[in-house]
Amino acid sequence: MSNKGLLRSEMFYIDHLDISKDADLSAIREFCVYAHEGQGLAYYLKEYSCEEENKNEMRTYLVRDYDTDECVGHFSLKAGLISLNEVEIEIEDEISGGKRFVREFDTLPGVELANFAVNSHYISNYPYQKGVGKVIFTKFIIPIVNLASQYIGIKMIYIFALPYEKLIARYSDYGFRKLSDDAEKDLYKRLKPRYDESCRFMYQLL
Repeated sequence: MSNKGLLRSEMFYIDHLDISKDADLSAIREFCVYAHEGQGLAYYLKEYSCEEENKNEMRTYLVRDYDTDECVGHFSLKAGLISLNEVEIEIEDEISGGKRFVREFDTLPGVELANFAVNSHYISNYPYQKGVGKVIFTKFIIPIVNLASQYIGIKMIYIFALPYEKLIARYSDYGFRKLSDDAEKDLYKRLKPRYDESCRFMYQLL
């Protein structure tokens, strides 16, 4: 049996999205998420993933079945940071000599799990496959982040999760945590992508 992919588990393997490969483009076109709340994830893959690959704004990986090469799911990662512990301090203005107030905050380097979905077509064809999302997260996403952390500073992996109870519970099962409501509001004052307007910030320390 050949060693397919960049990383492998017992059932699946992953490869970086290659927009020059017809098989990858076909997988993107046919990718489907049945749940209403997941439509945006399929839309991103079809409409934006290739463009953001070209611009080095995102790295998307396709997860495939080791035996059949069917597309099982996809996820996207990008570098980021989280700000916290904001304070307002008084400093002396070097030009006027007067006093002025500035805001300062700490930052933590992280990796954003920006898109993550399982292909509903695959699950329909193999309904006995359970926990596919968790396998992808533990066998592929976390190892990639841990590998990157050997070369650059990474403190956490974080997401802006869609605000659905089942999805929040699933990410909690993966080991993600939420901030307190006040801490999350403070964070959103400094950092919140406009496309994640209604989402909930969740994080996992490495």
